Amino acid sequence: MAEKLYIKTFGCQMNEYDSAKMADVLAESHQLEQTDTPEEADVLLLNTCSIREKAQEKVFHQLGRWKRWKNDKPHLIIGVGGCVASQEGDAIRRRAPYVDLIFGPQTLHRLPTMLNDVRQHHQPRVD
Repeated sequence: MAEKLYIKTFGCQMNEYDSAKMADVLAESHQLEQTDTPEEADVLLLNTCSIREKAQEKVFHQLGRWKRWKNDKPHLIIGVGGCVASQEGDAIRRRAPYVDLIFGPQTLHRLPTMLNDVRQHHQPRVD
């Protein structure tokens, strides 16, 4: 059975495009099938935009919900991408140490390698 990918997108039109790109890249590299049901996912990605109001608050609120799922599913991979991840990567690491991937919009092409690193080394990856 194929692993599932869920992407939650906050923000601008460019983020919608970037989320579609993430899904395409991970479908090709890892055969991840996108799902609309986050509870089914093996990989949860949050694509963020710093322009929208209260973006950082929304990110941490969503991550708090996903943290409970990771306690029940230790293999679950949680990632944060986009502008908030670029600007607030250190804050994300401090406030949400269970996040496995932190990456900016300029590093989408490295997402497959980053995912491999997290799976192989069981260590968070910040890019």
